[in-house]
Amino acid sequence: MFEMLIRLLTVVLLAVIAGKVAAKFKMPAVLGFLIAGMLLGPYAVNLLTQDILDNSMYHTLIELMECGMGLMLGSEMIWRKMRSSGKQIVVITLAQSLMTFAVVSLAFSAIFYFMDIPVFLGLIFGGN
Repeated sequence: MFEMLIRLLTVVLLAVIAGKVAAKFKMPAVLGFLIAGMLLGPYAVNLLTQDILDNSMYHTLIELMECGMGLMLGSEMIWRKMRSSGKQIVVITLAQSLMTFAVVSLAFSAIFYFMDIPVFLGLIFGGN
């Protein structure tokens, strides 16, 4: 248990350092946290083992950290910049959403058509 705690604290410390490095390059600190998590997790360096990830105390800690990350992301937003480019954001979001829906719906509808599955299910898959 003590080893798991030391590993977890080490990963958190390294993630904070990676966040500071990302901030130095004028990128969101969250990006540094994500990269550190991917590198130190069970599929790369394995500093954060699967046993730690399966622990119930880890899940509680993650929920608390998610709240903190949400606060940090909110502080990264600058409303004046977002308001000035608001039209562009809305247009890009709508275009990406509608195009994704259209492409996924058409692809699944075509597949379902040839497999004798009701084609309307392609729209349901596109909506998800």
